[in-house]
Amino acid sequence: MSESKKPRLESSTDPKMWMKWYEELSSEEECDLDEEDEDEIEEDFVENSDHQSESEQDISSDEDQGIPDQDTAAVEENKCGGYYLGKDKITKWKKSRSNVQVRVRSHNIIKLLPGPKGSARDAVSEIDCIKLFITDSVIRMITSSTNRYIEKIKNKFQRDRDVRLTDEREISAFIGILFLIGTLRSSRKNAHKIWNNSKGSGIEACYLAMSEKRFRFILRCLRFDDITTRNERREIDKFAPIREVFETFLATFQKNFISSEFLTIDEQLLAFRGRCPFRQYMPRKPARYGVKMFALVDAKTSYTFNLEPYLGAQPEGPYKLSNSPNDLVLRLVQPVEGTNRNITGDNWFTSVPLAIKLLEKKLTYVGTMRKNKREIPTEFLPTKNREEKTSIFGFREDLTMASYCPKKNKAVIVISSMHHDSSIDPESGENRLPEIITCYNQTKVGVDLVDQMSDNYNVARTTNRWPMVVFYDLLNISGINACCVYKANHPNEKVLRSDFIEKFAWELIKPQIEHRSTISVIPREIRRRARHLLGLEEVLPPPPPPDMPGSCIRRCYICTRSRNKSTRKICHKCSRHACKEHMVEVCTSCLSM
Repeated sequence: MSESKKPRLESSTDPKMWMKWYEELSSEEECDLDEEDEDEIEEDFVENSDHQSESEQDISSDEDQGIPDQDTAAVEENKCGGYYLGKDKITKWKKSRSNVQVRVRSHNIIKLLPGPKGSARDAVSEIDCIKLFITDSVIRMITSSTNRYIEKIKNKFQRDRDVRLTDEREISAFIGILFLIGTLRSSRKNAHKIWNNSKGSGIEACYLAMSEKRFRFILRCLRFDDITTRNERREIDKFAPIREVFETFLATFQKNFISSEFLTIDEQLLAFRGRCPFRQYMPRKPARYGVKMFALVDAKTSYTFNLEPYLGAQPEGPYKLSNSPNDLVLRLVQPVEGTNRNITGDNWFTSVPLAIKLLEKKLTYVGTMRKNKREIPTEFLPTKNREEKTSIFGFREDLTMASYCPKKNKAVIVISSMHHDSSIDPESGENRLPEIITCYNQTKVGVDLVDQMSDNYNVARTTNRWPMVVFYDLLNISGINACCVYKANHPNEKVLRSDFIEKFAWELIKPQIEHRSTISVIPREIRRRARHLLGLEEVLPPPPPPDMPGSCIRRCYICTRSRNKSTRKICHKCSRHACKEHMVEVCTSCLSM
């Protein structure tokens, strides 16, 4: 088998095939904020991001990159014989590959098939799949951290019932409500509009699980670490308020799935304009301000394997890490080291030393290159004399560099450790794209698709606390990953992600509704609707004594408590009191029918 026909370049990498899951984007406004506490306000800092990926900037001409104008004199031809010489005068690239290998190289052979692994293979139902990521340990951590914070602020409230502690059942229901609101694309809507059902526009599962006041209280008090020791941990880690929960989520991401042969590394910007010591400003992003997160995502299934926040310069300690692109990529790919997978990255990450280091870890790399890299020969740079739709190739032992001219004075430079020939993609037609560029175009979209899917059913509510922004992102990614597991375990079933999320959200909310239906102090109508929604039998009051038919006066069981309407009339079928408005008089003939 020739290397130009490797089994890894399959038609299944067509982005049109992946896009069949996705629906159109939508968002709604939220007018109430999750505010910071005065004693939790931290320093604020905004930094201009240096990550300008190729998707965010036009491919520059040689004048923009500080490259001498090559139009005034022709490039000296083949000074090095059969080599192109890089701008560093050291790196040599062969003009042709003399030894054509027939066998597929070892680093292009995939041994582990993609799909769920371990306990994820037994996850059949929707709730089983989401519990792989939102585990009981995560719920316990959030519950205990939230209760510590409630204990801290309880002296600010006059009534104990307004500041009662939460439990794991209620936190699970709270997360389920976030998911449910997200599927209805109402996450930015004012909570009052979601809970108010006076005109039949409220969401019944929400107000049956908890009151609007309780939802707002939990939203305000939700914490992810021990508030009493946070200041000490902040001295060595800016990410301390959510570090433990964040790493627990990452462990579940890497534990439950095997990736396909192509993965993408790129950055996300989680929209946020509040106070944050590592907030980024990226003018070419829609949100512009936010928390920057680097992600490793499966390009075929959109399953996220690894995340790393950009925290700027960390204080001295175990969390002080290098922010160079090479070191960042090497940290992100740790879950897939030694698996012969391919990593795709844009020009901010790509360099020749990085591609070589990844080969040592049994990973290949495909990515565009910035034109200021010293290993690039001058012949590969943009020039006005170069013919359009043409390509130049350079070869090293395990690397291939291609320079494609889409139009005059433009050039796209791509490097690959997976491709080893100068093949042109026949499906590109008149564009005559090299296979390296076709592969890059097909596999660069992984993180962008996760962003789009998160926006479709976003759980994020407006907040002034950056840990909540990170937590919302973890929930969105958990929902996507759980759907990937479910689809892999049900290959013959057509799965809509909105239906999938609604089903596991209901299972998260259901135990809380069952609990509230048994609390006597909750309004009777709420309990009745809860039992009806759960499919439980209606609990009827005992009938009046037979020797006193209709003699006692009681409140109509249908009227609300605020009306307090009393009556002597009793339904002859259920023996309950009902007022005239809720009784129907029938004649004796109809009664006997």
